[in-house]
Amino acid sequence: MVMKNFLKNEIKNTKQLFKILNISQQTLSAKQRNSLNDKGFVIIPPTTYILKNLKKLNKISEELIKIEGSKGGWEGKEKHYVVGKFFENGANRLGNLIDKHEVFRDLILIPEILAASYEVIKSDIKVGGVDLRNPLKDLGHQAIHIDWVPRERKSDPFIGVVCFIYLDDSNINNGAVRIVPRSHKKLGWPDEHVDIFKFHKDEIRMIAPAGTIVVMNLNLWHAGTKNISGEPRKTLFIDIRSRDQSQLLNFKKYLKTKTKKELNVLQSYLLGVRECDKTQKEDSIGPGKIYRKRFGNKRDDFQKKIIESI
Repeated sequence: MVMKNFLKNEIKNTKQLFKILNISQQTLSAKQRNSLNDKGFVIIPPTTYILKNLKKLNKISEELIKIEGSKGGWEGKEKHYVVGKFFENGANRLGNLIDKHEVFRDLILIPEILAASYEVIKSDIKVGGVDLRNPLKDLGHQAIHIDWVPRERKSDPFIGVVCFIYLDDSNINNGAVRIVPRSHKKLGWPDEHVDIFKFHKDEIRMIAPAGTIVVMNLNLWHAGTKNISGEPRKTLFIDIRSRDQSQLLNFKKYLKTKTKKELNVLQSYLLGVRECDKTQKEDSIGPGKIYRKRFGNKRDDFQKKIIESI
């Protein structure tokens, strides 16, 4: 997608990256930008790259799910892994996809995704993670949650977005994600406003054909639902956040040397793996530890009860 003969340290900031990729405010329509800011999410039709590679993305993902089994998704959290224990009960998970096949790498350069990310973050950006989730039959239901720590003041900036790329059709029967529009504007955790284990009166289901992209504010309330039919609903997740924040996965540590050499200059910048990029101490950073410190293990206990009731 981009010439690979650029110097690895040449990209200085996100504006320079956007200039190379010809990304501007017009990359998204005014309606799409308004949806992202007002409702907290935007739906983007399949791009040329997605349409061209959808079958390949499905094939590689299915192969990885079979190969990794219960080990899938544990990158960065290996110290918690127990043989046979799934990263998420009730779902196939895959992590560190950048390292596992080149087809996943150009996903982080899709202009619409980057434009939507910058619209929310409004500062230099980087990729925090590239993962996959697929809810299993009669499982996959989640409590309402956010994917980062909440804002405490209205003046606090939004830190990032999560991008959903649907590899299969998403519908009511196979566990379509439920979201609560405009909830990203609320301060504090969802737990402080509603019963996170019940359906929300304002929630909607994300019904979309394979290839659809949804970019969602990390602070938008959402949750997975039960996969009744058992049909696959594989979804890729690209976490993009402010460049001064730690990553969900420490790519500088976890990407193989071979992978780093294969990345083009734009991918290297976005993944923060260049010599000039700050080295992260932690293997993985997410909101879970902070949430459990305040609310205990109630979400985990809820998931456990669901599994035990099957």
